[in-house]
Amino acid sequence: MKGRFKFEGNGGEFFSLILIQGLLTVMGIYYSWALVKIDKYLMDNLSLDGKKFEFKGEGGELFSLLLVQMLLTLITLGIYYPWAMIKILGYFAEKTELDGEAFLFEADGASLFSLLLVQLLLTVVTLCIYAPWAAIKIYRFYAAHLTYRGIAFQFGGDGAAYFSLLFIQLLLVTITLGIYTAWALAKIYAYLAEELSYEGKNFCFDGEGGELFSIILKGILLSAITLGVYAAWFEMELMSYICGHVAIGEETAAA
Repeated sequence: MKGRFKFEGNGGEFFSLILIQGLLTVMGIYYSWALVKIDKYLMDNLSLDGKKFEFKGEGGELFSLLLVQMLLTLITLGIYYPWAMIKILGYFAEKTELDGEAFLFEADGASLFSLLLVQLLLTVVTLCIYAPWAAIKIYRFYAAHLTYRGIAFQFGGDGAAYFSLLFIQLLLVTITLGIYTAWALAKIYAYLAEELSYEGKNFCFDGEGGELFSIILKGILLSAITLGVYAAWFEMELMSYICGHVAIGEETAAA
């Protein structure tokens, strides 16, 4: 796994897709089929160094899975949630392929339950100050249990460093009344990408705040003017930009 990601989704195609799936999902039952079709479209338009991604899930399979997991979570008053998440993530991982090889997500529900419980308690006790440390530990858990071709991903990250980053970015966003948001997101994306690795090769995000700001500003304005219609084009442009600026195993980012 090496190279730069590329996303080639089209706003018109995506608008038609979400419009039809949205209409079919009015009653809610069709949700799983809609989710599968949207996921297939996104994966069909995503590649890494020319190698295509593919999602092979089926609506019926996902419907059965989500129904059972939702019922078990409700019956146990939420306690079963970690086990449900592992089964759902496992399904999406094994149905997603890159260059013909499927991903695999295997973890123990009890381990995730303990992790989430402890991190939640520490976050509440510290009035959310501990949240960055909790997030890092959760990211690390998910990465360590996701494999591709038998090799697990790794997530480094440091709670203190992430706290400092988030604190500074939040402060700057507040001071600028939200204008700095795009630059803050670029820095956060860059940090999270750099801490993720596969086979010793680190990911990287080399997007720039100014470019991201332009895309977001145009997207918000045109979406407002068109009463939300432009949102599909906005999302595709945003995904194309972000994916196009994510790479793995590159020493320096390409433009």
